[in-house]
Amino acid sequence: ICATLVFTIAVSGNLSNFFIHLGKPTCHYVPEFRKVSIAATAIYAYAWLVPLALWGFLMWRNSKVMNIVSYSFLEIVCVYGYSLFIYIPTAILWIIPQKVLHWVLVMFSLCLSGSVLVMTFWPAVRDDNQRIALATVGTVVLLHALLAVGCLAYFFDAPELDFPAPIIPAHNGTTVVTKS
Repeated sequence: ICATLVFTIAVSGNLSNFFIHLGKPTCHYVPEFRKVSIAATAIYAYAWLVPLALWGFLMWRNSKVMNIVSYSFLEIVCVYGYSLFIYIPTAILWIIPQKVLHWVLVMFSLCLSGSVLVMTFWPAVRDDNQRIALATVGTVVLLHALLAVGCLAYFFDAPELDFPAPIIPAHNGTTVVTKS
Protein backbone atom coordinates (compact mmCIF):
# COMPACT_ATOMS: atom_id res chain seq x y z
CA ILE A 1 0.00 0.00 0.00
CA CYS A 2 2.83 2.41 0.85
CA ALA A 3 4.60 1.89 -2.48
CA THR A 4 1.36 2.34 -4.41
CA LEU A 5 0.58 5.48 -2.43
CA VAL A 6 4.03 6.93 -3.09
CA PHE A 7 3.72 6.58 -6.86
CA THR A 8 0.07 7.64 -6.88
CA ILE A 9 0.86 10.86 -4.99
CA ALA A 10 3.91 11.65 -7.13
CA VAL A 11 2.19 10.98 -10.47
CA SER A 12 -1.05 12.67 -9.44
CA GLY A 13 0.87 15.69 -8.15
CA ASN A 14 2.64 16.02 -11.50
CA LEU A 15 -0.62 15.61 -13.41
CA SER A 16 -2.31 18.18 -11.19
CA ASN A 17 0.49 20.66 -11.88
CA PHE A 18 0.21 19.95 -15.60
CA PHE A 19 -3.56 20.54 -15.65
CA ILE A 20 -3.26 23.73 -13.59
CA HIS A 21 -0.77 25.19 -16.08
CA LEU A 22 -2.39 23.75 -19.22
CA GLY A 23 -3.01 26.45 -21.80
CA LYS A 24 -0.86 29.12 -20.18
CA PRO A 25 1.48 30.57 -22.83
CA THR A 26 4.29 31.22 -20.34
CA CYS A 27 4.38 27.65 -19.07
CA HIS A 28 6.80 25.00 -20.21
CA TYR A 29 5.87 21.88 -18.26
CA VAL A 30 8.64 19.69 -16.88
CA PRO A 31 7.70 16.65 -14.77
CA GLU A 32 9.29 16.62 -11.34
CA PHE A 33 10.74 13.20 -10.62
CA ARG A 34 12.00 14.35 -7.22
CA LYS A 35 8.39 14.16 -6.03
CA VAL A 36 8.76 10.36 -5.97
CA SER A 37 11.70 10.61 -3.57
CA ILE A 38 9.96 13.15 -1.37
CA ALA A 39 6.74 11.14 -1.29
CA ALA A 40 8.65 7.94 -0.50
CA THR A 41 10.55 9.59 2.33
CA ALA A 42 7.40 11.06 3.86
CA ILE A 43 5.20 7.98 3.51
CA TYR A 44 7.75 5.39 4.59
CA ALA A 45 9.03 7.51 7.47
CA TYR A 46 5.45 7.92 8.67
CA ALA A 47 4.57 4.25 8.15
CA TRP A 48 7.61 3.01 10.13
CA LEU A 49 8.63 5.69 12.62
CA VAL A 50 5.19 6.58 14.00
CA PRO A 51 4.31 2.91 14.62
CA LEU A 52 7.73 2.41 16.21
CA ALA A 53 7.13 5.33 18.58
CA LEU A 54 3.61 4.13 19.36
CA TRP A 55 4.84 0.58 20.00
CA GLY A 56 7.56 1.87 22.31
CA PHE A 57 5.05 4.05 24.15
CA LEU A 58 2.58 1.16 24.54
CA MET A 59 5.33 -1.14 25.82
CA TRP A 60 6.40 1.51 28.35
CA ARG A 61 2.80 2.09 29.48
CA ASN A 62 2.23 -1.68 29.66
CA SER A 63 4.98 -1.88 32.26
CA LYS A 64 3.17 0.82 34.26
CA VAL A 65 -0.44 -0.36 33.81
CA MET A 66 -0.92 -4.12 33.57
CA ASN A 67 -4.35 -4.00 31.88
CA ILE A 68 -3.15 -2.41 28.63
CA VAL A 69 -3.69 -4.50 25.50
CA SER A 70 -0.37 -5.30 23.88
CA TYR A 71 0.19 -5.10 20.13
CA SER A 72 3.35 -6.27 18.40
CA PHE A 73 5.35 -3.83 16.32
CA LEU A 74 4.38 -5.68 13.15
CA GLU A 75 0.67 -5.44 13.99
CA ILE A 76 0.96 -1.69 14.48
CA VAL A 77 2.86 -1.27 11.20
CA CYS A 78 0.17 -3.26 9.40
CA VAL A 79 -2.64 -1.16 10.86
CA TYR A 80 -0.87 2.02 9.81
CA GLY A 81 -0.23 0.66 6.33
CA TYR A 82 -3.84 -0.38 5.83
CA SER A 83 -5.10 2.94 7.18
CA LEU A 84 -3.25 4.68 4.33
CA PHE A 85 -5.20 2.80 1.65
CA ILE A 86 -7.96 5.43 1.37
CA TYR A 87 -5.39 8.02 0.29
CA ILE A 88 -4.72 6.15 -2.97
CA PRO A 89 -8.10 6.96 -4.60
CA THR A 90 -8.06 10.32 -2.83
CA ALA A 91 -4.73 11.24 -4.45
CA ILE A 92 -6.14 10.32 -7.85
CA LEU A 93 -9.16 12.56 -7.25
CA TRP A 94 -6.87 15.39 -6.08
CA ILE A 95 -5.91 15.78 -9.76
CA ILE A 96 -9.15 17.72 -10.24
CA PRO A 97 -8.12 21.36 -9.74
CA GLN A 98 -10.81 22.37 -7.23
CA LYS A 99 -9.53 23.41 -3.80
CA VAL A 100 -12.92 22.85 -2.14
CA LEU A 101 -13.01 19.30 -3.51
CA HIS A 102 -9.44 18.74 -2.26
CA TRP A 103 -10.39 19.72 1.28
CA VAL A 104 -13.63 17.70 1.24
CA LEU A 105 -11.67 14.65 0.09
CA VAL A 106 -8.92 15.14 2.68
CA MET A 107 -11.49 15.49 5.48
CA PHE A 108 -13.41 12.41 4.33
CA SER A 109 -10.22 10.35 3.98
CA LEU A 110 -8.90 11.59 7.29
CA CYS A 111 -12.13 10.68 9.09
CA LEU A 112 -12.23 7.23 7.51
CA SER A 113 -8.59 6.29 8.04
CA GLY A 114 -8.38 8.07 11.38
CA SER A 115 -11.35 6.06 12.63
CA VAL A 116 -9.49 2.86 11.72
CA LEU A 117 -6.58 3.98 13.88
CA VAL A 118 -8.78 5.15 16.76
CA MET A 119 -10.87 1.96 16.80
CA THR A 120 -7.71 -0.14 16.74
CA PHE A 121 -5.71 1.66 19.40
CA TRP A 122 -8.44 2.83 21.79
CA PRO A 123 -8.78 -0.65 23.36
CA ALA A 124 -5.02 -0.63 23.95
CA VAL A 125 -5.11 2.58 25.99
CA ARG A 126 -8.63 2.92 27.42
CA ASP A 127 -7.70 1.29 30.74
CA ASP A 128 -4.83 3.72 31.24
CA ASN A 129 -5.17 7.15 32.85
CA GLN A 130 -7.95 8.98 30.95
CA ARG A 131 -5.73 11.96 30.07
CA ILE A 132 -2.95 9.74 28.78
CA ALA A 133 -5.39 7.64 26.76
CA LEU A 134 -6.96 10.69 25.12
CA ALA A 135 -3.55 12.28 24.50
CA THR A 136 -2.29 9.08 22.88
CA VAL A 137 -5.26 8.73 20.56
CA GLY A 138 -5.22 12.48 19.85
CA THR A 139 -1.55 12.32 18.91
CA VAL A 140 -2.20 9.37 16.58
CA VAL A 141 -4.97 11.33 14.81
CA LEU A 142 -2.94 14.56 14.74
CA LEU A 143 0.06 12.89 13.12
CA HIS A 144 -2.27 11.24 10.60
CA ALA A 145 -3.84 14.63 9.81
CA LEU A 146 -0.41 16.22 9.39
CA LEU A 147 0.55 13.58 6.83
CA ALA A 148 -2.67 14.07 4.84
CA VAL A 149 -2.60 17.87 4.89
CA GLY A 150 1.15 17.90 4.22
CA CYS A 151 0.75 15.72 1.13
CA LEU A 152 -2.11 17.87 -0.12
CA ALA A 153 -0.21 21.10 0.50
CA TYR A 154 3.13 19.99 -0.93
CA PHE A 155 2.12 17.87 -3.91
CA PHE A 156 -1.13 19.51 -5.01
CA ASP A 157 -1.43 23.08 -3.70
CA ALA A 158 2.15 24.30 -3.96
CA PRO A 159 2.56 26.75 -6.84
CA GLU A 160 5.14 25.41 -9.21
CA LEU A 161 7.56 27.73 -10.96
CA ASP A 162 7.18 28.06 -14.70
CA PHE A 163 10.34 27.10 -16.48
CA PRO A 164 11.51 29.47 -19.23
CA ALA A 165 11.22 28.34 -22.82
CA PRO A 166 14.33 26.57 -24.11
CA ILE A 167 16.83 28.41 -26.28
CA ILE A 168 17.38 26.51 -29.51
CA PRO A 169 20.39 27.39 -31.67
CA ALA A 170 19.57 27.88 -35.36
CA HIS A 171 21.61 26.23 -38.11
CA ASN A 172 23.13 29.51 -39.27
CA GLY A 173 24.84 30.24 -35.93
CA THR A 174 22.21 32.60 -34.49
CA THR A 175 20.10 31.77 -31.47
CA VAL A 176 16.34 31.55 -31.51
CA VAL A 177 14.22 31.93 -28.39
CA THR A 178 11.03 29.94 -28.68
CA LYS A 179 7.80 30.98 -27.05
CA SER A 180 5.70 28.27 -25.45
